[in-house]
Amino acid sequence: MRRHTSAKWFDQRFRLRNPKYSLYCFPFAGGAATYYAEWADRFRGPIELVPVQLPGRGPRMAEPLATRIEDLANDIAVAIAEEDTVPLLFGHSMGAIIAFEVARRLQSLGRPAAHLSVSGRPAPLLSRPAEMVSRLPHAEIVQVLRDYGAADEEILQHEELLAMLMPIIRADFAMIESYRYEPGTPLECPISSWCGTADPEIDLEEMQGWAEETTGGWNLFGRPGGHFFLSQHIEEISRVIHEAVAHADDEVYVGVGGPWSYRPV
Repeated sequence: MRRHTSAKWFDQRFRLRNPKYSLYCFPFAGGAATYYAEWADRFRGPIELVPVQLPGRGPRMAEPLATRIEDLANDIAVAIAEEDTVPLLFGHSMGAIIAFEVARRLQSLGRPAAHLSVSGRPAPLLSRPAEMVSRLPHAEIVQVLRDYGAADEEILQHEELLAMLMPIIRADFAMIESYRYEPGTPLECPISSWCGTADPEIDLEEMQGWAEETTGGWNLFGRPGGHFFLSQHIEEISRVIHEAVAHADDEVYVGVGGPWSYRPV
């Protein structure tokens, strides 16, 4: 199978021999491709797991940090479009917006995603975070991370490690804060929206705007937990992605509330 020469964007460890689909997973602010490593065993057969590695972290630590979501989306969409498999996209928090913008570009390039999953981020028309985070003093950013449940307390109290991570965290929040939604052609692929019912930044009502971004069907999943609720619901998330692919193969998506519809609990 031919792979795009710009492999720097993709964590190659979980590639499969002859998959039909590639699930590209986009990280949250301060996150890296390694976050999705534990998902690998759930994606075999027709779907391979491909975590997306952003500049300035992991093996790309020496590269400048990204400053605009739109630029990231342009480059990643081109890299994905040159792959042989059908793209599936998943993004959490900041990653949800990157995945959404990549989906828009893939559709314009004639290589549309078969499914988009967005997690921990309200509809793109709504700005997040609600308040400026990137320029907060060090201690206040650490408290924001604590409130989000973004890291274990051991990490939040490890000053040397935080000193390494803080430039990435600040740059990612600045990138999110500068993002401005531009209306455009709705996606044709279905969208699944996920959020924790105890997320301090989101409620289910704010997720419903994702329905306006597609003509291909939309579902909303509210599950117990905070901003990082997905860590406790990996099994269900992976199952829904597999079911979405099965329905895509059968071509039975029928808008919101269609035959594969799920509702919040």
